[in-house]
Amino acid sequence: MVQASDLRGAPLLHRSSSSSSSSSSQPFPSLDGQFQEIVQTHPDTLALVCSHQPPDLYSANANQPTKTRANTNSPQCLRWTYRDLSARVDCFATALQARGIGKGSLMMLFTANSAEYIIATWAAYRIGCVHVPLSPRCLGHKREAVHMVSTAVEAVDPQGVVVIAGEGLRERVGEVIGEWRGEEWVLIAVGGGANDWAGFDEVMRSTSDSMNTRDKDENQTVESSIFFTSGTTSLPKGCFVQASAFPSTAASTWRASLRHPMRPGDCVAVVLPNNHAFGYMVLMAAFLNGATVVFPSEGFQPEKLVETITRERCTFTALVPTMLHALSGVAIAPAQRLSSLKRIVLAGAPPTEEVLRICLGHLGAQAVENYYGMTEGIAVSTGAAESVDEVIRGRDVSIGLPLPGARVRICAKGSRAPVSMGAVGEVHFSGPTLVNGYIGNRDDDKFYTDENGQRWFCTGDKAVVGEDGRLYLVGRYNDTIIRGGENIEPSAIEAVLGQTAELHVLEPQIVRASDEVAGEVPVAVIRQDIDEGRARQLKDTVRAKMGALYVPAGVVAVSALGLSDYPRTLAGKVQKSKLTELVGAYWTERKSQARNRLYKPLKSHSNSKVIESLLSAIAFAKGEDINPATRLIDLGIDSITSIALLNQVRQETKVSLPSSLFFTPHTISKIIERLQSITNPADLLDFDTAAEEPPRECFLTLLQGTPKPGVPSLFMTPPGSGYAFSYEPLPKFANDLAVYALGSPFLMSKCDAAWTVEEAAAIYVKTIRKRQPEGPYLLGGWSMGAIIAYEEAYQLRQQGQSVLGIINLDMPLPRPDPCVLEPSVKLLEIVGFYPAIRRAGKPDMEIPSYRRQHSLASVRAKLKYSPRPMHTASTDRSPVRIFVIWAGHGDPDRLPSVLVEAERILQQYGPETQERTSQEWLQTPRESMGPGGWAEMVGEQNVECHVIDHAHHDTLMDPEVVSCVLIYVCWNCFLTLCAGGIYGEVDAGGNRQVVTIATMIMCNGVCSSSSRDHVQKYGNGCF
Repeated sequence: MVQASDLRGAPLLHRSSSSSSSSSSQPFPSLDGQFQEIVQTHPDTLALVCSHQPPDLYSANANQPTKTRANTNSPQCLRWTYRDLSARVDCFATALQARGIGKGSLMMLFTANSAEYIIATWAAYRIGCVHVPLSPRCLGHKREAVHMVSTAVEAVDPQGVVVIAGEGLRERVGEVIGEWRGEEWVLIAVGGGANDWAGFDEVMRSTSDSMNTRDKDENQTVESSIFFTSGTTSLPKGCFVQASAFPSTAASTWRASLRHPMRPGDCVAVVLPNNHAFGYMVLMAAFLNGATVVFPSEGFQPEKLVETITRERCTFTALVPTMLHALSGVAIAPAQRLSSLKRIVLAGAPPTEEVLRICLGHLGAQAVENYYGMTEGIAVSTGAAESVDEVIRGRDVSIGLPLPGARVRICAKGSRAPVSMGAVGEVHFSGPTLVNGYIGNRDDDKFYTDENGQRWFCTGDKAVVGEDGRLYLVGRYNDTIIRGGENIEPSAIEAVLGQTAELHVLEPQIVRASDEVAGEVPVAVIRQDIDEGRARQLKDTVRAKMGALYVPAGVVAVSALGLSDYPRTLAGKVQKSKLTELVGAYWTERKSQARNRLYKPLKSHSNSKVIESLLSAIAFAKGEDINPATRLIDLGIDSITSIALLNQVRQETKVSLPSSLFFTPHTISKIIERLQSITNPADLLDFDTAAEEPPRECFLTLLQGTPKPGVPSLFMTPPGSGYAFSYEPLPKFANDLAVYALGSPFLMSKCDAAWTVEEAAAIYVKTIRKRQPEGPYLLGGWSMGAIIAYEEAYQLRQQGQSVLGIINLDMPLPRPDPCVLEPSVKLLEIVGFYPAIRRAGKPDMEIPSYRRQHSLASVRAKLKYSPRPMHTASTDRSPVRIFVIWAGHGDPDRLPSVLVEAERILQQYGPETQERTSQEWLQTPRESMGPGGWAEMVGEQNVECHVIDHAHHDTLMDPEVVSCVLIYVCWNCFLTLCAGGIYGEVDAGGNRQVVTIATMIMCNGVCSSSSRDHVQKYGNGCF
């Protein structure tokens, strides 16, 4: 694989190939020519096995067919060699020519996987027909079926038309072709003819010896087929396909593969629909490699497939992920796994880790390969992977590298401008399998020609080129859910759910539903009814692995939508657009009916409507009955959801409850008691949720990752706002590290103005040790959170516990100064501490007063805190390392002087002033890049510093900045090494040497190449 960049530095992926990448300028070898070569070189190799068809089918019609060798362990069924198959193709092709069908004609097939389909397909190419396979399932969607027939007829303007109907489908096919049918049309029915229809066996018997299809016109047009897109959002679009492009590319790739190549005599179990581009590619590529095509049945039957692979010793099969979910339910003893399978080939949807494990584990295949492409062209493949680790990076599943001659680039959405390496964009691809466009120029803007004459296609898929140079799909642009301005990819949630066995069998689909506050929210749709416990498990799984932002607002079974299964395309894909429409209607109705689901007061009271509205809103948001003893803060409701719930209460009752309600340590029953105690409705406006007593414990939530025994989790202390969900933008750690966020115990307390760093740290330590009783510990924090994290480490060491490290986001060592001006909420407002909360498509929101008060208390605590050197906490020789990440702009040490400036403004303009101090102190380039005083606490050798150049203090948790924290500074490496206890080396004298962060970034096999490149560019010091 060669990876290049254009002049803008964007990734352009391609594999070298001697062929041109233009499908029009580089025709592939003739399919029929390649087939005839196989027939000549391997005449007695088994070509076709149809388990559901008799062994003597059309045996009297072929031109001297050979007698096949039956497998004594196999049931009597159709088993043809390549000589047999070629003879029957000759019979059928000659018969069609006798009826006026040939070059320039159109052949439409409504047949399942059968010998008739194979015979007719090869005959079409042999005599120059345009081949149009249509699924029998489309007959149940007459509008789509008529559309596809009319599209093919109008596109070809054929000299003759032959229609082949599968067994029992004659009348239904006749209804579809009725208005287009002409006198020159030849109608053939499998299983026997009637009226204007000839039987397939009758046609096979009518061969004229005077005609010879081998003497066909050598100047005939290139063999071609028409395939239709799956039509997930509209009527299927027709694509003229150079028939040999897909199978020739796949056949040559599998033949030349170093791992488990396909050879003559290999058996390929085929269960995919023959009208599907992927199914067609696999079927024909098998023939081009001289392999045996095995049809276990007309369609996909899980048990039948397993039985056939075992009996025929099949070495290859091709499936879509949905089929793997079905196969996971087939009991296969470890000793009876399908060990003959060299390779399972996947396509149709990005596979999840669970799907890969089903292939390699449950089924026992030696390797698995994933193809990425579509009807418009096949572009990318992973190649044969023998372990999940070869395809998985963290929780992301690679779809591989471009096929020979193919090119892929990632462009900004809606443009042809490539994005920078590592950025998400839209997949554009080009290459020999790319069609020229859609029939009738539908959606023609998806195709374009670049300045070099290269034809490209815009897929609509979101992807990124990983640091390993491989392609990773992120989702579909049309599927993206925008919740409160944050993008959510349904495929990412589906992938996470697919990793849990009891959830992946539900085949969860994530779609959007409208929401008055958030704009859109994700909703999970599942294939079967489940109880509240399983629905809770689904939500908790997403919350634990992805964070609260991604938790589905509801779990809906398809039966609740009036369906027995998902709405699907003819290719079997879930129609997300139709599913979204159904869920939207259901969701609106459900929200209006969600009432009285949970705990109710025992006595009537004046505020019962408010209480019932509040409880219904909570129950609806959580999807379950709520325990009255639950603390509101433990519900894990983020700010966007809290706004939505309180808005619902306000609309139903005309009462506005405070925005701080869901962040109080009070229990639900306590809040109900306080609401019941209010007799004057006017007093509800001043409803106070602050705690009367000092807190003893704080809120803790798992933001991401999976807690593992013996592996330290990372505990992040909140910044000055006290808000635990400040750390939600943290990207996911590749090693699935568990990351917990702490919420301030003083956020809702009336005594919040008087706490100290030591008091706060003691509560945090108690909470941390309740979750992880023994060390070693990993701690971190942003801004004020970094200071308290240091004090937590100090107290943990006093308790005899080991602390591996502290991640400090942009906070120098605090130094108490008795001369510093006492801050107030107004002074901090003038300084610029309280910017408005931005909401996409919604008006800005003021920061709630309780968070303003907490920020004030944090500043006061910081100004009074005098940290103690770590060596005084314990005699333990193990050092505590502090990893400081500085924002490139801003100078927090200037806060005292800025407060003086704010005081002057307040004195000059009065308490109602909207004047602000200069923000230059937050934006000026940082001058000092050193340890920031922390070397005094832990020793200079135990402090590492890095700088995010384009960030300032308040933007460190912005999504585009925090991702740079991981990319440039390599948190993953630091945490992985710390979690494994590998934070130093031993020299020849047996002394432990501290490994610098720069050294960690440079280590092979652990860190990303981009991080290594960054160190090489900027050196081993701060950058």
